[in-house]
Amino acid sequence: MNTPDIAPLPAPPRGSPRRDRSTSARGAGLRAGVFLLRALAAAGAFAAAAAHPAPALAEEPSAAGVDLVVDGASWTLDPDAVRAAIARELGASVTLAGAAAAGRPTLVLRGEPDGRVRLSYSAADDRRIERTIDVPEDPDRAAEAIALLAGNLVRNEAAELAAAFGKRPPEAPPPAPPEPAARPAPPPAVGNAAPPGAARPAQATRAARSAPPEPPPCALPGARTVVLGADVLPFVGTSTVDGTNVVRRYSLNLVGGYTAGISGLEVGVGVNIASSFMCGAQFSAGANLALGPARGAQFSAGLNVARSLSGVQVGSLNVAAGPVTGAQGGVLNVAAGAVDGAQLGAISFAAGASVDLQIGLANAAVSDATDVQVGLVNLGVGDATDVQIGLANVAAGKSTGTQVSLVNLGAGESTDVQIGLLNVATGKVEGMQIGLINYADESPFSFGLLNIIRNGRLHLDVWGLESGIVMAGLKNGSDHFHNIYGIGVRVTGDRPRMVFSLGLGGRITLGERVYADLDLLGYSLHEPSSANPSAALVQARALLGVRLFPELAVFGGPSYNVSFGETAEDAALSPYGSIPLRIDDSDAQRGWPGVVLGVQAF
Repeated sequence: MNTPDIAPLPAPPRGSPRRDRSTSARGAGLRAGVFLLRALAAAGAFAAAAAHPAPALAEEPSAAGVDLVVDGASWTLDPDAVRAAIARELGASVTLAGAAAAGRPTLVLRGEPDGRVRLSYSAADDRRIERTIDVPEDPDRAAEAIALLAGNLVRNEAAELAAAFGKRPPEAPPPAPPEPAARPAPPPAVGNAAPPGAARPAQATRAARSAPPEPPPCALPGARTVVLGADVLPFVGTSTVDGTNVVRRYSLNLVGGYTAGISGLEVGVGVNIASSFMCGAQFSAGANLALGPARGAQFSAGLNVARSLSGVQVGSLNVAAGPVTGAQGGVLNVAAGAVDGAQLGAISFAAGASVDLQIGLANAAVSDATDVQVGLVNLGVGDATDVQIGLANVAAGKSTGTQVSLVNLGAGESTDVQIGLLNVATGKVEGMQIGLINYADESPFSFGLLNIIRNGRLHLDVWGLESGIVMAGLKNGSDHFHNIYGIGVRVTGDRPRMVFSLGLGGRITLGERVYADLDLLGYSLHEPSSANPSAALVQARALLGVRLFPELAVFGGPSYNVSFGETAEDAALSPYGSIPLRIDDSDAQRGWPGVVLGVQAF
């Protein structure tokens, strides 16, 4: 039983908030561009009727039509839909080709960043013209805009418009002399006989544009719609009688089934194949293959494949050869286009212009913009990666937002925040690093046990304490935080002792030559003969520094010290007495206020 070839229109694809923000300002420009193309086409038709026909850009294409080459298109466009729209616009056949052929009129369509496309037309005599325009995100409106541009290039309507205003178009030969008398209009072309670049009255031009509108995305021109189809094997079943150029409302398959389109529900045990589109749902234990766009859901225990996806794929292996608007959930998810939604699985890979969300054991996004990755291992390769949360995060683009992991690597020009045990930023840290070990080329805030800032502060300090300890060490760090590493000796007391120190602190710049440091240090005192520790000292200090010369400063300030020793004698480091905090048979602690004086170089 056959029914009319009508299918319900699907809900419009959901846009991500980030893409909505980036394209909302462009929406008016897109509509204005399409309107301008329409106005240019109408003006060209008026010029053809009211003035001498302007010369074409190149020799007119042959009666065999025009070739269309789609080169590197990564946007949500169906090449066959674009070909059909251009054919209606030109009123002649358009053939999809893998590459431009010498001596053939050829249109070459290439994708550009941010939804732009570049369309070039090469005539049979090798002369060439091209234009770049923004296209709407809706595939049907995008195909219409590209078709209008193709008509503009093939007919060179810009030259016709210039002729209508009495101007010679640049680089065009002189206009042909007027014909002595108007010729009667030729009979309508049959098949592919009419060359797309041939001059014709404005009525014929408009007639080509008034062709029936392109069918909705869930219908196929020339295909019959049947309520039910069933196959045991591809081409064995109702497809034996009905053929494969049909759109099925309901499809049942055993080992496998093949049809042009699904506009409803398809259930199979083995493999379900829709050669042109799938609108609705496919269920299979083996595989669902939509060789055109899929709008709806694909559920399989094995493999799901779609040229582009607006909906959901759930299976062990999910593959979208184009953009994804929706979600993929499985063991392995692959999207060769932008992901406006989510990928949820053990391993997820996306290679489109943008990726919203990836959650899995291992996530990889080779994308200009990646929003969020959550997994054990996350890799973002592109201009910008916003958030990565996992055990190991790698962002190799120009800018990285936030990384939270045991190991974080930001290999781009700038990184906002890194929190982990090991943080590495090969560029500039705009926000902060918090970890055990931090490395950055530049950083205003790196807080950890060891901070290495390649273009940060590095000073050589020499300072002394009231307890007879004299130290020399390095102070290095970011603009506001630093680490201190020192070595020295205690020269007072009953015997000299080696001293090692480790500390961290912060700096406040008070003026061009004046600064304040707030530091917390730990000192370890060792016997010189055996290197065994004999006492420890914890010190908090507030220092005021004055830079006498660009490479030399003096500093000093109060401190408070707490000493630890196995005996009260070991803890007695203050020369003027101290407060016993704790004294017993195994431990002694004493505290006292002190003073620090020193000099700083570099």
